[in-house]
Amino acid sequence: MQSWQMEPYQYGDRRMPHHCFPPKQLTIDQLHKLSGVIHYKVDLSDLAATKKRLSNIRQSKNKVASDVLTIDENVRDFEKLCESLYEPIEKKEDEVFFILDGSMYYDIEFAEEEWIRIYLERGDLIVIPKGKPFRCTVTSKNYAKIQRFANQGSR
Repeated sequence: MQSWQMEPYQYGDRRMPHHCFPPKQLTIDQLHKLSGVIHYKVDLSDLAATKKRLSNIRQSKNKVASDVLTIDENVRDFEKLCESLYEPIEKKEDEVFFILDGSMYYDIEFAEEEWIRIYLERGDLIVIPKGKPFRCTVTSKNYAKIQRFANQGSR
């Protein structure tokens, strides 16, 4: 996982990093302090540890359902899907996303019109706190497999 402050006016391809100048990288602690986002690195090769981590998060965040979303150029209406994911949303419950394969950018608004970009890849799991506007997009590789967790009746 990497995170940084985004440039204030993003032009061009949303799948690019969009660093501000000079770049302002953030530590995990700075990311949490500014946005409330919690990050975990999960070793997918250790199935017992993965199951334990997911079970703990599901229980602590009251997540009883999950689905897996694969995003790649073979998905029907790929561009429309990417556009819809990039529309900022704000949820009334914490959101949990786990990257099973590939890579994604998640953007979190931490102040009025100021965004943090989080680069996630295989094994990264984040919890986005309720009430925080966020959006996401694939990287230039156009591929990600994400597990999303939800409360009963969500999604």
